[in-house]
Amino acid sequence: MRSAIRKSLVSTVVLAGVTLALLPGSAQADGNPATQAARVAKYQAYLATKVAKGDEQAKETADGFAALSAAEKKRFLDLIEDRALIKQLLDSGESAAPGVTRRTLAAGDVVQEREAAGDEDLASPNSTSALRASGYRDMWASYSVTDKFLGVKVARVTVRTNYQVKGKDTRKVYPGSAAHYLYVPGCDFDNSPVKEWISSPPADNAQSETTWKADCWGSSWTMRERVWGDYRGFVGGYLKEE
Repeated sequence: MRSAIRKSLVSTVVLAGVTLALLPGSAQADGNPATQAARVAKYQAYLATKVAKGDEQAKETADGFAALSAAEKKRFLDLIEDRALIKQLLDSGESAAPGVTRRTLAAGDVVQEREAAGDEDLASPNSTSALRASGYRDMWASYSVTDKFLGVKVARVTVRTNYQVKGKDTRKVYPGSAAHYLYVPGCDFDNSPVKEWISSPPADNAQSETTWKADCWGSSWTMRERVWGDYRGFVGGYLKEE
């Protein structure tokens, strides 16, 4: 199972991580109201600790989970411990055009979104009116993957590249950035420093890349996420096995 799990960090950690850390193995089959209430309370308590530290996304996730009906909460927790569903979500992915692509599973209750975007960076601290007047433009491109269960966001990773172009030429690449959230008790989740470079002509793309790593109960997973752009903005991005 280890080799299969390595194929998708985000979905694996969300699904397998919650299964191992949060939910007892028999909880899904146990219809005891007290057991189900304990499952819900444990997850809400976990999110509350994040909210107390000022995590705004955790508050959104907590509010979304709290707004579900009792039956939906049970469905939410059942889905994230569904081993068959895990296998369906373990796909690496790549985008070659701006926009949002979605995969729906479990009768539409599970959605995985891949979002690609890019444009001119009018607020760039590296730009000046003199540079803009000379034809230099600062640009950005980003690639993100988000997992939602019953509309509630549970995990997201994103990487962004920032760079300068003149005409169709990429002149320099600025420091890139990476961000994530992952609301799974018991998992340590982090990334390597973001690397950035300009690819060789004729591609001439500004690129940024990071490697995500999760450690959950003696097992670890790594995935590489990269995004690249040029004078048009976003050109490509992927998240795949390291």
